[in-house]
Amino acid sequence: MRSTTSMHNSVEEYRARWDHFIAATAALSSAVEKFVSDADIDVDAVEARTKSVESAAGKFARLRPDGSLEFTDPLAEVTDLVGIRVITYLTSDIDRVADAISKHFVLLKTIDKSSLAQESGVFGYAGRHLILSADGDRVPAGCEKFTGLGFEVQIRTVLQHAWAEIEHDIRFKNSRTQGSPTIDRAFTLAAGLIELADAQFELADRHHKEKIAELRAADAARGMDLQLTADQLRTIVTDLLPDYTPSRSGHYEWLLTLVNANGITTGAELEEALDPARVEYVTAAMDYQYRPGQVRMVDDLLLDRFGEAHIARTSSLTTERDRPGKLRYRLSKLQGQSG
Repeated sequence: MRSTTSMHNSVEEYRARWDHFIAATAALSSAVEKFVSDADIDVDAVEARTKSVESAAGKFARLRPDGSLEFTDPLAEVTDLVGIRVITYLTSDIDRVADAISKHFVLLKTIDKSSLAQESGVFGYAGRHLILSADGDRVPAGCEKFTGLGFEVQIRTVLQHAWAEIEHDIRFKNSRTQGSPTIDRAFTLAAGLIELADAQFELADRHHKEKIAELRAADAARGMDLQLTADQLRTIVTDLLPDYTPSRSGHYEWLLTLVNANGITTGAELEEALDPARVEYVTAAMDYQYRPGQVRMVDDLLLDRFGEAHIARTSSLTTERDRPGKLRYRLSKLQGQSG
């Protein structure tokens, strides 16, 4: 009875502190997203949720085999009341994201689901779970009110995420179909295919980077690895965007500062960053009233490529005070969020 009362009290305390955990979720997820962006890792999404009171109550009530409660102090022991998920494109980015996040928080525990599956010789959920806290000298800005709170960050690829979400809906939300050999086999086969697909994406990415390295070597032989100038910038942009009107000569000097701010200093790097395949997407998303000049188009392509990082890097490179607001509005259109 005492244990049941203690569990009930924990649920009520969690209910009373709900707003605190909501605020913690917002602050910690914002910090995680910033660290991933600062590391220049291209991810599909950063998601966050606060465990509902009902879900928390179910977890607090879990029992050990001997019938005792699994958690004696749930609010301290349950580390996924605040949950953050980072969805990557490549499996190799899982390590990069984990490293980028871990150096800014106290790492309490790492659970490598992929390694566990391989060690047991089965196909199944793959991903990395980090249990972290903001504590000691590792308290990111904005997280000062949430020191000592353990939270979970799940890192998985897009394909792993799709598998996990579908499996959760079918296997765990519908208990009547649990234990079905047909369903179990279907998910096992799908997990194997996903592992194979992720491996092939890694292979394609590696060969792509090797090809880029070869092209850069060829560019170096032609002098394309020299420091980018405004004139060279104009020539490259005109070659890449022949259907867009050249801007005034002086504008390319300013565009060069935008390009350099994003770490692009050579012609080869510029050609790699300005993906011509994105021009049609950017044009459709922005829905320009008039066809933009080359400088505006490159600015939007850089915004599409680097997102918030482009805004942070270039907002102060002009006397235009409302540039940050304009860029965020344009970014929302590129991300499909504008009404």
